[in-house]
Amino acid sequence: MLVLRRLNWKLGVWSVLLAAIVLILQGTAQEKLTDIPNATEKMVSALNSTQWSNLESGIDVIRAMTGNGTVLTAYRISPSDFSFSIVTQENSSGSRARDIGEREGAVLATNAGFFAESLSGSLYPIGYLRLNGDVLSKGWESDGGLISLDEKTLMLTPTHAGIPKNSKDVLQSRPMLIEPDGRWAMGSNLGEVKNRTVLCKQKDGNIVIALVTRVGMSLFEAGWIMREPAVGGFFDCDSAIALDGGRSTQVWYSGDENYSFPGLVPVHNFFVVRGRGN
Repeated sequence: MLVLRRLNWKLGVWSVLLAAIVLILQGTAQEKLTDIPNATEKMVSALNSTQWSNLESGIDVIRAMTGNGTVLTAYRISPSDFSFSIVTQENSSGSRARDIGEREGAVLATNAGFFAESLSGSLYPIGYLRLNGDVLSKGWESDGGLISLDEKTLMLTPTHAGIPKNSKDVLQSRPMLIEPDGRWAMGSNLGEVKNRTVLCKQKDGNIVIALVTRVGMSLFEAGWIMREPAVGGFFDCDSAIALDGGRSTQVWYSGDENYSFPGLVPVHNFFVVRGRGN
């Protein structure tokens, strides 16, 4: 009986110590979530040390690299000069951004929403997808956010705000990095370093497509770069959403091969930029 009491006492002490350690670790993690991530700080510094270059009327580009080899390339696009749409693969087994861009007569094309592969090798969308009014995939009820497109506007909204009824094209992706009016939406940092594709609507109305390649970044780190300079960001986005990244990350720009990135795999759907009138 005495042995059991001693054992219970020891277990109780260890439980208290374990709980205290967990609270300390949680507090440390929470502190880190309020600080500019180290990888973000280095990339923002690199971006601030370079300048936007004009590719053509209505499209600027900026590219920066940090000491560990992470590269960020971003295209800033004027909605008054260009229109946006979501298009799907050319073949059931997927397509590349170059193939889609050339097929669509586009200026720029990048990978868009998530997808999966069937046993037969066909790709199909994951997440809500509506094109020309036809619903192709029902998607998630509450996760992530939505890209809504019509002839003149692009909106990025969280899924919990509801699916826009009047937009012709709607694509769901995740996570939402910044909700409208610049509200930071990332409550955790999983730390998984990958290539990233991010879509941003800036506060001045311009659209930014940003790709993080080579070494990659976590979504938390890449997302922070989309924030306003006052908190250590760079792109000053009103709203921003992560598109499918990792091996899917790819972009094709018609005007200069140096600003294209082929990616590792074909994908199901694409965010396409065309000159108005095309």
